[in-house]
Amino acid sequence: MNSKEIIQGIKEKQGEIKSVIFVGCGASKADLYPAKYFLDGNAKALRVSHYTANEFNYATPEAVNDKSIVITASLGGTTPETVQANARAKELGAHVISLTRTVDSPLTKDADYVVYHRFAESYSAKLEKMGFALELAVEILQQFEGYDNYEDMQLAFSKIYDLADTAAKSAILDAKKFANEYKDSQ
Repeated sequence: MNSKEIIQGIKEKQGEIKSVIFVGCGASKADLYPAKYFLDGNAKALRVSHYTANEFNYATPEAVNDKSIVITASLGGTTPETVQANARAKELGAHVISLTRTVDSPLTKDADYVVYHRFAESYSAKLEKMGFALELAVEILQQFEGYDNYEDMQLAFSKIYDLADTAAKSAILDAKKFANEYKDSQ
């Protein structure tokens, strides 16, 4: 399922979403931040928050219920605190979306929807977790509030990963050229 289908599925079950909560640890939490930032700056009514998994587990916001979307991320899908956060969100009735690269990992157990990213295949694959979280945020905003720049964002999403790979290849060539030119400098 793509982001549009996932959010459509949630909207069919729950016509009103009041909060979106991003949960993760370490780099995965950091990868969720651009999506949180986007919603903070563009949503008019949605409550948006960003938690470390244990903070979510032990100080769970009262807003977590059937009118919430909880988006979690764990690279390998085994971070115990994030797996527990999924179970906690599910227990409270939230719609749980998880981002991971590992099929059938523990993170997928309590997720309603799972978005798999590749991570290790290329430079752009390393950006997929962050990009897919942002795609979900854009889709949530579009479907629940409307977003004037939705089509522009879809066009950007269709190009960003190729652009990242091209830029990485270009930087590698420039780095090698620099290294060869200055390898004997002191």
